[in-house]
Amino acid sequence: MLKNLRIQNFAIIDEATLEFGEGLNIISGETGAGKSILMDALVLILGGRASTDLIRRGAEEATVEALFEVSGDSELAAALESHGLGADDELIIRRIMHRSGKNRIFVNGSMVNMATLQAITVTLVDLCSQHDQQLLARPEEQLLWIDRFGELESDRAKVKSLHGDWKQKKESLEALSTDSAQRAQRIDFLQFQIQELDDAGLASPLEDQEIQQELKMLENAEDLFGFAAEAEGLLFGSDTTEATPVLDSLVALMNKGRNLSAVDPKLNEAMEHLNNLKIHAEELAYFLRSYSQGVSRDEGRLEELNARLALLTKLKRKYGPTLAEAIDNLQVFRKELALLENHDSSLHEAKEAVAISLAALRREADALSKKRVKAAKEFSQSVVGELADLNMERARFIATFQSLEQPISSGVDSVRFDIAANPGEPVGPLNKIASGGELSRVMLAMHNVVSSRGEVGVYLFDEVDSGIGGKTAVTVGAKLQKVSRGNQVICITHLAQVASFADRHFHVEKSVTKKAGSERTVAQVVALTAQERELEIARMLGGQDKAALANARAMLEKARGPKKKASSPLPAGKGRKSEKSSPRARH
Repeated sequence: MLKNLRIQNFAIIDEATLEFGEGLNIISGETGAGKSILMDALVLILGGRASTDLIRRGAEEATVEALFEVSGDSELAAALESHGLGADDELIIRRIMHRSGKNRIFVNGSMVNMATLQAITVTLVDLCSQHDQQLLARPEEQLLWIDRFGELESDRAKVKSLHGDWKQKKESLEALSTDSAQRAQRIDFLQFQIQELDDAGLASPLEDQEIQQELKMLENAEDLFGFAAEAEGLLFGSDTTEATPVLDSLVALMNKGRNLSAVDPKLNEAMEHLNNLKIHAEELAYFLRSYSQGVSRDEGRLEELNARLALLTKLKRKYGPTLAEAIDNLQVFRKELALLENHDSSLHEAKEAVAISLAALRREADALSKKRVKAAKEFSQSVVGELADLNMERARFIATFQSLEQPISSGVDSVRFDIAANPGEPVGPLNKIASGGELSRVMLAMHNVVSSRGEVGVYLFDEVDSGIGGKTAVTVGAKLQKVSRGNQVICITHLAQVASFADRHFHVEKSVTKKAGSERTVAQVVALTAQERELEIARMLGGQDKAALANARAMLEKARGPKKKASSPLPAGKGRKSEKSSPRARH
């Protein structure tokens, strides 16, 4: 359930916080007041595309933040856990848009990318808008509705997986089916690559790094040798200096101190330190002597290493970009060469694999197709029943199937929703035959039918009541109320008949203010009290005089029904928490 939506510097909204409740949440306001801005904000939360045009004039960034209630055993909770974003019972999504284009997305306080946000929100909300009516023209969109209604998502996923396997095996077969000239060219090229890598004798993926380290030592060999020799000379003495060696000085000092320590035993501790110093000095001197003898100043070795490093750099550029990848590619080349050299055997095996994969795909796709036909019949009947309640009593709604010659990722079916809205009219494609108002009612009927087959949890309806009115509008409101009894519903509407069924009612109002000598348009969103609701319903009916108010009260009373308590703003409570997948990714 969506509990809270907070908006800052978004379009013409300075700041707004909406506390949604369970049941039916209605948003109303004059045309152009900014109702659609709230829907834009929610679409952003669901992974919609951000635009700097949405940032309020005069602001550097805009923020949209939503708080959802999460069920611990839901698909949403599993998705959050899989991305390391788990929470006890809440999901907080925040999107920040900056004029520089550096937009940020946070989920439960952690920054994520767009792909992660969309993967998480795909099961979160079902969005029904006039845009959905355009999408219904696509057969694949219509097929998703059938699968959702028939609860066939797992069957569909299995077919998709088998299709991917078949496609991969087909590509392997096509690669083997190239003509003999191309195959011969490929064999020659692979043999050249393998020979070049074999001749290089690549043994260690870190060889280039080891060479660079050795080169550094060779290039600084004179300085390294000079340092070691100089230090050794200070300790042991050398022909190039007349200074007393450090070790000789330590021995002389120890001899003198040994006699004096017999006079004052306190010097024994000093003698012990001197002895340790002599031991360490001797160890250091021997180490430096050995080190200086091991410093290589071989010019030939320097040239050899530079040549080897140049070769490795060339191979990395051709087969890398690292030596490890070049070594791995050598094995890949060998395997491909073996396949091509054993072409006939490999081709036969590849053909067999494709045939077996296609047979498995067709079995599952045909089984899914049968389930779809059965589900489509029941779906159509259910939609017709819903349409009858929406003043389309004699409408005919049919899902027409056509089999595809070749399976695709969704199976072997193409479906088209056909309708005859009135008696005597021919049945035709839904998107071409139905009027705007009829499409709105069909969309609502379909959502109502599918919502009974698995709760999404949150439904967003964006002016799906467009093009209808009168008695039908009352029925639409009742249908939305019915959906909201098992799910949270948020609906933008311009019809008083629909708004009268609200459990919580928000009003969007636009005003023009003057600041620093310039005019500024500001939209505000407020939750209405019971009395304010009457005024808003009256306004939606066309006026706020006594007659309109009386009509509004009667409409609210009728919508409440005999068992419904007086309407007032509700606290955000706990609603149903199931987040089952919507017919499509609603972004």
